[in-house]
Amino acid sequence: MVSAHQVNQCTWLTSSGASQMELVVIDWFRRWLEYPETAGGLMTSGGSAASLEALVAAREAAGNPDNATVYMSDQSHSALVRAARIIGIPDENARLIQTDARYRLDSEALKHAIEQDRSAGYKPVAVCANAGASSTGAIDPLETMADLCEAEGIWFHVDAAYGGFAVITERGKPLLRGIGRADSIGLDAHKLFYQPYEAGCLMVKDLGTLERAFAVRHDILQDTVWGANHPNFSDRGLQLSRSVRALKIWMSVQIFGMAAFRRAVSKGLELAAQAEDYIRNSNTLEMLLPGSLGIVCFRVNPGHADLDESALDAINKKVLVRIFWEDRAFISSTNLWEKFSLRLCIVNYTTSWDDVLETLDAIERFGNEALPD
Repeated sequence: MVSAHQVNQCTWLTSSGASQMELVVIDWFRRWLEYPETAGGLMTSGGSAASLEALVAAREAAGNPDNATVYMSDQSHSALVRAARIIGIPDENARLIQTDARYRLDSEALKHAIEQDRSAGYKPVAVCANAGASSTGAIDPLETMADLCEAEGIWFHVDAAYGGFAVITERGKPLLRGIGRADSIGLDAHKLFYQPYEAGCLMVKDLGTLERAFAVRHDILQDTVWGANHPNFSDRGLQLSRSVRALKIWMSVQIFGMAAFRRAVSKGLELAAQAEDYIRNSNTLEMLLPGSLGIVCFRVNPGHADLDESALDAINKKVLVRIFWEDRAFISSTNLWEKFSLRLCIVNYTTSWDDVLETLDAIERFGNEALPD
């Protein structure tokens, strides 16, 4: 529908209906996140654009200082490193903070890094937290980080592109406690809200921080005076010409209802928990990290086989290849503590326990077949 109509949702004057629809969807997100009424945002192409616009707003709110630094977990998405680079912060000033045994940012290490940088004349601009790290689904200590940022006067951004929509469920909401204290939150509805691309979103606690960073007056836009007192989304982000991204979300919620979305997200989290239980009770599989937000990291490691790490990596790589090429399922891999890990990420609302069980059974079988004689 959007492609056929070719609507350019840049200003209220050209697209009042589409703009009003985006305002409605953004307000849904605001309430789910328990953001105050001063909050707002805009739909973006994805999580990468949301990260960039968040760091632009953070830099401007800090007064665009020299010797700026940003802080993030060493598990953060590459989009945050790239965003820091784009806004003029060199890679050596993007501090990658170590993580704990569950791959969550170490808040004491963060505090120490900020203290050291301030003493050396650096100007901290933003701290970035994960609410669902890409590899593991890890959630950083959001409340502790919010306390630190408030005390230090530093912009607090939460990258919730993967896990943010878990807040709509009873199981997920407590896991994300503290997210509503962030100055900005990046979301992506194409993940745990099951939308087609493009469905990213940036939310900010104070909408004025976006408009102060992005609004630019230009003669060719002077006619927007007839849309005064209404929002122009071009004043909130990097795009002028932009498509209508909110329609798919608005329409799917109207058709299916929020109960269906809550069931779908809850089901994925529950299936991942079941998979974790299965793996822990398997004689062939080994859990490498407690599951988080529908992501389970594990590997083939038969208890009866005396194998070194190199041999285990080789076996698990063979298993992954067979899963790919024999079309059993689509899973991915990551590395945890320099160990090759299989990564099960359940984000399809049609996935059943039979699908998960068949996948795990195939992994066990392929793993045993790959064992050396």
